[in-house]
Amino acid sequence: MTPAVSRSSPVPLHIQIRRAIQDRIASGELAPGDRLPTEHEYGRTFGVSIAPVRQALLDLADAGLVVRHKGRGTFVRGTRLEEEIDLLTSFTDSLRRRGLPVRIQVLQQAEEAAASDIAGQLGVRAGTAVVHLQRLAWIDTEPAAILDAWLPARPFASIARLDDFEAGRSLYATLEKEFDIELGLARSRIEVGRLSEDEAPLMQLPEGSPVLRIASVTEDAVGRVVEVSRVTYRADQFVFTMTSMRSPGRSGLSDADDDR
Repeated sequence: MTPAVSRSSPVPLHIQIRRAIQDRIASGELAPGDRLPTEHEYGRTFGVSIAPVRQALLDLADAGLVVRHKGRGTFVRGTRLEEEIDLLTSFTDSLRRRGLPVRIQVLQQAEEAAASDIAGQLGVRAGTAVVHLQRLAWIDTEPAAILDAWLPARPFASIARLDDFEAGRSLYATLEKEFDIELGLARSRIEVGRLSEDEAPLMQLPEGSPVLRIASVTEDAVGRVVEVSRVTYRADQFVFTMTSMRSPGRSGLSDADDDR
């Protein structure tokens, strides 16, 4: 690749490098799945030090255009999956219905003493026994999301002993079919975050990589809390959509809406 940076330009070097690589991706010269040159190779190509190259690649990863695998290199990402946010629908079932190669890895499945924040959301005392189910969802050969769920051990203790979540068992289907739970409402908080030191190896991304976190409290049809969940999605693999509907008979925006 012909060097495309100028030290005399007011545009920082890492931005010039990012734009040059981004142009190659946009033109198709670098296709999804292609491995990019190493930082040292780019440094020699552009005639710069490693620092601006590394920042350019980090910016591209944050934008979801490339994915960086420790020990393997940096690759052009394919099209991100578009998911409708429906918090009462099984994440894995929704992907399987689209024919995607989803695999579930169980990381933790046991009873534990509820931490104070989980206990408060479940409406029990801190230290009360809860079932913690933590799973890692893979799409093809890449980890995509960390799924954490906490449920009161009374009456859900047997969930800790089920041995077929990796075979495709759905937690929500289990609640509905085996515990006669009718799911009614999920209250959620959605925020952008960064991978922690513990999460980064699971997601095969550098610590600090951007993620989307959805924390939810799920109630049954009569208002009893049955689950607290936290889902951490790789930001480079998903685009989320939501559908909103105006209430019948509502003719205009409220003052609060006008202030948004």
